[in-house]
Amino acid sequence: MTIKLIFEPGKEVGWEEFRTSYPAMSVALDGYCVGGPGFDEERLILNIDHHVRVDRIATRSSCLQAMIHVKMGIFDGFCDEAGRPCMTVYCNGCDQDVALATYILLHPEHIDRPKLRELVRAEDLMDMSGGLYPSKQRLHLMKELNWIMRPYTAARASGKLHELDGKGMEKLVREMHRRIKLSLFNGAKQVDVDTSFEVVAEHPGWTLVREIGEAARIGMAEKRIKAFVSIIGESNGRRHYAIGRLSPFIPFPVARLYEALNRAEGLGPEAKHRWGGSNTIGGSPRQVGSKLTPEQIEAIVCELLSKRRRRCSSAG
Repeated sequence: MTIKLIFEPGKEVGWEEFRTSYPAMSVALDGYCVGGPGFDEERLILNIDHHVRVDRIATRSSCLQAMIHVKMGIFDGFCDEAGRPCMTVYCNGCDQDVALATYILLHPEHIDRPKLRELVRAEDLMDMSGGLYPSKQRLHLMKELNWIMRPYTAARASGKLHELDGKGMEKLVREMHRRIKLSLFNGAKQVDVDTSFEVVAEHPGWTLVREIGEAARIGMAEKRIKAFVSIIGESNGRRHYAIGRLSPFIPFPVARLYEALNRAEGLGPEAKHRWGGSNTIGGSPRQVGSKLTPEQIEAIVCELLSKRRRRCSSAG
């Protein structure tokens, strides 16, 4: 089996570039290729994604997509002349979804293990909902998942995540792989989930928060926060933010917020790094963060929502 992982922090390419310029049997994972899932059957080029221009609930997480692809025979096509699995997987991040998805592609022999299905299902629900899916009944599983993913969450909480190069990202993912394997074979630990967060500002329908614990969004869900802007870190004098809502039914127009925040940053459609994401969860540019202060973002969100309410009132 020849499965190669390549980590290029923050890099994003379009589908046409990935489909035509990358070698056969290439897989873009979890946001490396912008534009939603895609497959070129002739060249064996696959995009596994659920971030941009997709229905987040319908598309599901990258790790669940990877699991389904393995179950449905991906390695019947992605293989060498001897029939051995063969692919190159490109990643621009190293979060929980990436860790599980790459583990599945590297270890297809473990695909039917019940614990792996449980971990993927839990991560899928949390990723799909921006971390706001009610998970109190699964707290024991979340504690185990928290131990598995601690290398990533610790790096994120300390602010070191955005300083990692490709080798640093791969090192984190390989450590999470080691812990996933221990979990599958009865060697996992459980770590209490730190769900702490700070409410910076509270408004009708949404909350500005600062994430403290690695599982802050579980705490946010318990407090019935259904839409948020979150301060998740700072590096090189710039901040990193997430924008999210529980589902598309929550009246918090994240797509319009991306547009407004890009305008405030002076980022046009041609800019390499932009605010963006799916219809339920997104955030500031992955690699470079944002120059906007929390106060500026709060004002922009409030102004946009105020205009939206006035339009709705006029239409009524």
